[in-house]
Amino acid sequence: MVFFEAPHSYTGEDVVELHCHGNPNLVDLVLVEGLSLGLKLAEPGEFTKRAFLNNKIDLAQAESVADLIAAQTEEAILAANNSLSGRFSEGINKSIASLVSCRVSVEASLDFPEEVPEGGVAEGLLLEVEAQISYLGSVLEAAKQGLKIREGFGVAVVGAPNAGKSTLVNRLAQDDLVITSDVPGTTRDSIRANINLSGVVVEFVDTAGMRKNPVSQIEREGIKRTQKAIEGATLVLHVVDANKRGGVDSINKNSIKVLNKCDLLDSIPLCEDGEVCVSAATGFGFDNLIELVLIRLGLSSSAETSLLSRRRHVDSLESALFFLNESASSLKKEEGMELVAENLLAAQKELGEITNPVSSDDLLGEIFSEFCLGK
Repeated sequence: MVFFEAPHSYTGEDVVELHCHGNPNLVDLVLVEGLSLGLKLAEPGEFTKRAFLNNKIDLAQAESVADLIAAQTEEAILAANNSLSGRFSEGINKSIASLVSCRVSVEASLDFPEEVPEGGVAEGLLLEVEAQISYLGSVLEAAKQGLKIREGFGVAVVGAPNAGKSTLVNRLAQDDLVITSDVPGTTRDSIRANINLSGVVVEFVDTAGMRKNPVSQIEREGIKRTQKAIEGATLVLHVVDANKRGGVDSINKNSIKVLNKCDLLDSIPLCEDGEVCVSAATGFGFDNLIELVLIRLGLSSSAETSLLSRRRHVDSLESALFFLNESASSLKKEEGMELVAENLLAAQKELGEITNPVSSDDLLGEIFSEFCLGK
């Protein structure tokens, strides 16, 4: 038994840890004994929730604990750890402090106009607001990158029968995930595979071959599911047999044309913009393919490890920037300081929603329900 005295424990409260061997029966006996003495089982995320409520961590850091546990790649682990360390929160809190200072200047100019220095406060205030717009703009871009790492992407692999779609997915996964054959139409259903692509989880969907005149009801259903996969994908890889150059009809989607089986050609064809030449059988051209996929997904294999963020962070940052731009516009047009003060307050509240929301009961319930039991 180990005792952690408040406020130095994870939760900030007095905590006792009981250590025993991992035999499930032994653990169950310990739990039963504890419950008989009046203890209760922890709810999902309860320890981290208590840490937040006791001001050991802020809400963004609490979320990063769950993201760290759920991370599927090294890149996601490092990004979640960056958020947990407080890098993201520190920047947000500095911006909040700056906006508070700006609001003090505005409120002082409204309440004590006789004390306003010659030339007013508008010029210096505008410089600070624009500085925050620039800084939060960069934070927003990093947050969007972190959101992509956290949520992952969907890439549909489509093409005519026997174009080499399944072999291409297997090559990307470096494993025989999908059955392949020289017989056209081997894949009849959409097969999904999560693949670590330079530190980012990408779900590739290997689809049934598409052709204008399907020969059976099963093939027609497979094509229907392929079209559904295209609609839900972030990116489409249109795989074409380079020996035939024939493919499916034009895809009205963010897509890359993949000229496959280039190892069977006498010479490598000249690829146009948005095309890449590969051989799924030998691995030729796959470095170029992966780099192009990452670029089309708005990522880069050489990008610095980002912060892991959530959709609500991005929404709050976008709203805060809107209100700051409104403040800057009012200052430039020399509109009333009352409007400037209102927009600065709104921007401050939006940033506060990221780390320490004012009304957080429903939000906390949603966030901590994602955690495993305890934690």
